[in-house]
Amino acid sequence: MTPPHPTPYTLHPTPHTPHPTPYTPHPTPHTLHPTPHTLHPTPYTPSPNPHPPSPISTRSPINAKNTD
Repeated sequence: MTPPHPTPYTLHPTPHTPHPTPYTPHPTPHTLHPTPHTLHPTPYTPSPNPHPPSPISTRSPINAKNTD
């Protein structure tokens, strides 16, 4: 009968140690800039009469037929 031998496996300190997080939040490079688009006066001006009145008047024979 052989005497018990010391266990060859010994608990070693964990080599992994928590390291400080290398990622640090950096100031946001995007800064709110004044909107370059400014409201400009509308270049389009409505003409006095963009289109001639319709040749069919409200008193056309077609409508007159319905009013009887």
